[in-house]
Amino acid sequence: MSGYDVKLSGQAPYLPWAKIKGTYYHWDATTGPNIKGNILGVDIELTPSVSFEFGQENNNTIDATSYGKLTVKLPLGNKQKFTNFAIASKAFKDSSTMDLGALAWVERSNKIMVEGEGNIPTFTGGMFRGLEYQLVTSPNPPHRVWLDRNLGATKVAASSNDSAAYGDHYQWGRAKDGHQSLNSSKATARLSTITADDKFITTFSDWTKVDNNGALRVAAWKDGGSNDICPVGFSVPTNDELHRETLGTTNNNFGVADALSSFLKFPAPGIRSSSDGIYRNVGTILFLWSRTRTAANNNKANSFRIHSGGGSIHPVTVPMA
Repeated sequence: MSGYDVKLSGQAPYLPWAKIKGTYYHWDATTGPNIKGNILGVDIELTPSVSFEFGQENNNTIDATSYGKLTVKLPLGNKQKFTNFAIASKAFKDSSTMDLGALAWVERSNKIMVEGEGNIPTFTGGMFRGLEYQLVTSPNPPHRVWLDRNLGATKVAASSNDSAAYGDHYQWGRAKDGHQSLNSSKATARLSTITADDKFITTFSDWTKVDNNGALRVAAWKDGGSNDICPVGFSVPTNDELHRETLGTTNNNFGVADALSSFLKFPAPGIRSSSDGIYRNVGTILFLWSRTRTAANNNKANSFRIHSGGGSIHPVTVPMA
């Protein structure tokens, strides 16, 4: 059977980090059962370790069969990790023939992140770690762009005690490792690292034995840092950035009602105590972390304490959340 094939390669505009390879195969028509006429396939290489191929296969009876294949070579190559990659199970359920129309991506932004390689687009709103976020622009100069809700919140706050808007409770400088969850387990033993633990540490001294001056955690919470908890292009705000949007707008007379009515729509989740892990002041006080240390030689971070009578900046030992 004679035939020919055509192969193309390039990049897609919404997948600038991915390699795209297209192949078209054609065979001369031949009578008989199960004679394949042509195949059109596209192979998307997300990283050297992960690729996805899909296409359509036609035979001489003009029957069309769609196919799709996800290939993952484990372990992943250097500096590669999964971030929010999923395909709807409907596409593969109870069928030997996959319907490409049933494919559904979790989000259009990057599914596989290659750290340090560049070309990773800044988050523009949508799904992040399974939750929906939109962007809001500050009315205050220099008009920074913020997420429209707390990390981990399922909605924008409608009231100060809107529990669905509370979001996660982080200890300062920590990653999204499970400790920030509402009912995460507790432990009293301090960590010997600044990463990799799912328990909320209850101790007044510090939740880690290392990083005595807080410098490692300041770097870890930056955009792209080792404990980065924000979407690409975003980070936990500095003291100055947070002050400009809160206390700085009212000469420090910025209370819980002001927080809710601001463009950031802050609720008042209270605080999870660093001494016993119990939640206190829920619905009445708002605590906000900044990414700023109080000084270069101590392990205290600036937090904002906002209540009904106004707000203030507190140097807080880092176990607080």
